[in-house]
Amino acid sequence: MLTSSSSPALQQALATATRALQGGNLPIAEMALAPYFTAGLPTNPDLLNLAGTLRMNQGQLGEAAGLFAQAFKAAPREPLYAFNHGLALSRLGQTVEAESALRAALKRKSDFPEAIFELGALLHRSGRLEEAEKQFRHLLRLSPAHVRAKLALAAVLVDARRPGDAEAPLRRALSETAEPLLKAQLYLQLGQALRRQRKDQDALAALDQAQALFPALPNLALHRAETLQNLERFDEALAILQSELARSPGNAELHHDYNALLYQLGRSDEFLKSYDRAPQTREVLMDKAFFLSHEKRDAEAHAIYSSLVARAPGDRVAALCAANELTMMKRHGEALSAFEAMLARHGNDADLLRRAAEPAILTGDPGKAAWLCEQALQMIPGDGASLAILSIASRLLEDGREDFLNDYDALVRSFDLEPPEGFSDMESFNHELNAELDRLHPQTREFVSQSLRGGTQTPGHLFPAALPLVTKLKQRIDETVARYIAEMGEDPAHPLRARRAGDFRYAGSWSSRLRDCGFHVNHIHPDGWISSCYYVSVPDATKDETARQGWIKFGEPALEVELKTPIRRAIQPLPGRLVLFPSYMWHGTVPFRDKAARTTIAFDVVPA
Repeated sequence: MLTSSSSPALQQALATATRALQGGNLPIAEMALAPYFTAGLPTNPDLLNLAGTLRMNQGQLGEAAGLFAQAFKAAPREPLYAFNHGLALSRLGQTVEAESALRAALKRKSDFPEAIFELGALLHRSGRLEEAEKQFRHLLRLSPAHVRAKLALAAVLVDARRPGDAEAPLRRALSETAEPLLKAQLYLQLGQALRRQRKDQDALAALDQAQALFPALPNLALHRAETLQNLERFDEALAILQSELARSPGNAELHHDYNALLYQLGRSDEFLKSYDRAPQTREVLMDKAFFLSHEKRDAEAHAIYSSLVARAPGDRVAALCAANELTMMKRHGEALSAFEAMLARHGNDADLLRRAAEPAILTGDPGKAAWLCEQALQMIPGDGASLAILSIASRLLEDGREDFLNDYDALVRSFDLEPPEGFSDMESFNHELNAELDRLHPQTREFVSQSLRGGTQTPGHLFPAALPLVTKLKQRIDETVARYIAEMGEDPAHPLRARRAGDFRYAGSWSSRLRDCGFHVNHIHPDGWISSCYYVSVPDATKDETARQGWIKFGEPALEVELKTPIRRAIQPLPGRLVLFPSYMWHGTVPFRDKAARTTIAFDVVPA
């Protein structure tokens, strides 16, 4: 907009700059506006806004944000200036300030499509999925033919683990545009929605459509590789990743995906070699060290982390990883000293405190470990990793807190579920459910960073895939989780009971299948509230109540410490049985010897 008070000369300069910006001629726009800034910052809002737009196009986001702020201050009733200010702040990563500016724009003009879209995108990036969905649905009510809003809404729904709901807006949008890039983006998002439902063949077809329209679409190759893995076309997936690595040899994410697949396939001849052919950047070296640590090649991992710290002494993450490797190498005194030095340098940090507690326990100082965990819990109440270490320290100190935290008899509960609707008994239901899960389990070894050994785990989240029998089972699980929560009791001082809420959601869900000699290592679920294990099928070896092969065990930590009673409770697996327990509680599986597999479904629950 041009204010009526603008002089003819200024109006001409603004018109010239506008045409130049529209044509991408930034030097001409700069020349047209420069004379009006020679005497200081002008007050004309049109001039300030256009100068801000120029700076945005030049990539000078900080200066652009300042100019837009001045424009809005000079004309506080103009929504465009507030919107531009919010856009610049959003690109600067100043999320809170950007949201405030965008809402200011919408307060002045509630039907401002660009502001609604940008606010929805910002909320999506911030993880506020429900609020983002509301913005995009509001925009589509105002502009039903807004194709990009349909694309954005579908992306939110996929991230909200509602991939089935994402299909409809995507398919409508595909019929409403012929623009190749936009159509390719829609097919890419459709492929993700279908893959999350494990409609893998349909997902690949959608991704192939995207490739035909726009082969250079970002992340398309990675999504095709993931879909091909689901279809067990591993060589094709590897070929895609190799091709992408040849184009982007410094891309650490590509190296990770490539080597994770090599690990899964057991191809040790090529495993980790791609890192040696890559530029030795921090990101590439950090990722290589991650795999080395996973393979218990801790000295090699420690050497990499230490070299990165020598290269950049302020690299806190590399220093933390180096200290952690000292713990893994059983150099516990050195590890504790390293963590204490980091705490002195960087100040108290919950993750540092909790990590320092591990070598404190292992050097024989459970009192210090308990104190470190208490400090961490003051910063992040209910932090699962801190509670898990605190429980070990408490058992060594015999101070009774571990019994209060874990309350094994009351908080570890097993439920033998009723048959879902349409089935007269759990035996027949689980038989069919096991067959339904067969196609989801890859014919390979376990993925990197999973707790199981000697088995497989389904990729992605199981419940959103909406498989018919899994959905039927989930109805019974919903009822049982609600009962567990209702019966756990209230206690504001207890980390599990204090989070008791009227509603809940599933933060993750998957199926595990252990084969002969398979087991789950002792672990916790730090991001959950309530964790679980539902037994679909179990081997005959689990019937031995003395050996307890294949049983789930509680209380035995992953740390090598001497405890009077390492296992505090164990539960026999039976088909149709659901076990629920606090996510911060140590748990694992006793190995078993049997030709038959042990198949389970597990999930993590968090308060809604």
